[in-house]
Amino acid sequence: MQTDGRRAKETAFSRVYRRYRSSVLAAATAAYTALLVAATHYPKPERLLGRNPPSDKLLHFMAYGVLGALAAAALRSRGRWSGRTIAALAGGLALFAALDEITQPFFARAADPLDWVFDCIGIAGGILLVVTISSLVSARGSR
Repeated sequence: MQTDGRRAKETAFSRVYRRYRSSVLAAATAAYTALLVAATHYPKPERLLGRNPPSDKLLHFMAYGVLGALAAAALRSRGRWSGRTIAALAGGLALFAALDEITQPFFARAADPLDWVFDCIGIAGGILLVVTISSLVSARGSR
């Protein structure tokens, strides 16, 4: 049996933990976004990828899938979780991916609309992963 003092400490701890988790996820999303922009605008990507890299489309899918998952997890941890906010996140990330692709020619890179398609598929996959995990955790907690 828990005492009232212990419950109060756990409640205070959970509030601090939730706030800290949100900040860490937001910072990780921002850092990853900066890294992604640097990598997608680097003039000689073969230097970054080494020998026998995965296909370009797979790289786009994975890179933007991670971004979608991080951004969705950050949004979820802030308590701003609804169909409308998830759709806005997906739209915002798709717009970001388009701008990322459009600006690449300024850095001696080629813009490819099909890369953007794979970016968007990755974004959707990353967000869907967080939505699924969140739903499973919520369903398990309501038992």
